[in-house]
Amino acid sequence: MPTYAKQKDAYPIVHLEETDVDLPSNPNSRLRYVYFKQIAKGGKCNIQSCKDLHLRRVICYKTLRPELAKDPAERKRFIREARVTAMLQHPNTIPTYELGRDASGNYYFTMKLVYGATLRELLEGEGEFIYPAHGRALPNLIRIVEQVAHALHYAHQHGVVHRDIKPENVLIGPFSEVLVLDWGMAKVEGESTEESPSAPVQPMSATERKAAGDDLGLTMANPLQGSPPYLSPEQLVLRNTVDLRSDIYSLGAILYEVLTKDRMIPGETVSEVLDYIRNQVVPRPSDRVEGRDVPEVLEQVCLKCVARDPDDRYSSMDQVINELISWQKSTLRGWEAAA
Repeated sequence: MPTYAKQKDAYPIVHLEETDVDLPSNPNSRLRYVYFKQIAKGGKCNIQSCKDLHLRRVICYKTLRPELAKDPAERKRFIREARVTAMLQHPNTIPTYELGRDASGNYYFTMKLVYGATLRELLEGEGEFIYPAHGRALPNLIRIVEQVAHALHYAHQHGVVHRDIKPENVLIGPFSEVLVLDWGMAKVEGESTEESPSAPVQPMSATERKAAGDDLGLTMANPLQGSPPYLSPEQLVLRNTVDLRSDIYSLGAILYEVLTKDRMIPGETVSEVLDYIRNQVVPRPSDRVEGRDVPEVLEQVCLKCVARDPDDRYSSMDQVINELISWQKSTLRGWEAAA
């Protein structure tokens, strides 16, 4: 699990010797970043903190893992992530500072260093600082889901589909800021299936092909990336032939987990998830939990988001946002009336 920066590292005291130091006479970008510390090591990337000697601040430095640094598909994905993140300038995305090559010619990009907890950590009971007192945890979590929806709506308006929305890719900072991470799978305007940078981790197995079934219109031409339990059915079988409604499905899967504290779809592999989708009916959130009321409005929003047929879902993310805001306002009015 990532170890995010602590406040004293991210926001140090500002001293005169830091603000007024002169730049090198002959700046060398390869000597700009020093004092590296590991933050996280994923399946594809290394994420470190380091100090930017030009701007005298601690930042986030992301690179491909050494064994993938020369892979053309992964390099293409990496560059896309950096540029998409930089071009989507929104309060719920992390600012990107620089894209470049290191002394070995490998790609890196730098971003704002944010500390906090992922939504996964909050759902598992860590990072309790985000929960308000007096039993108001659910409204605060719904606010987080709403902020994720704002980021996705902004992206959709700019021709970008995230394609990997899950609790691990939502970061909540110390000022209650909500940030959507990891745009490496993003689909952009004008992209064809063949141009997708999504390279397969491994081919789909015969078992997975059988689980998909002919009735789902399985297309093997496109590779799968992402976490199967949060991917829409069309992502699992049609791979890159998706639109913004796939993000709506994934957001609905997160909302389901917020309402129930239980993952909507069991299983880890494509075959397990597809088998569940084909042979099981996802229970209503209120049927999944005992001894806890699930607001009917939120349940209906969730179920509409995760409809199997994309045509049965909301057609745009702003519709989801309006529903979530409406519920939050009505809940606040109820508190005020009871006060």
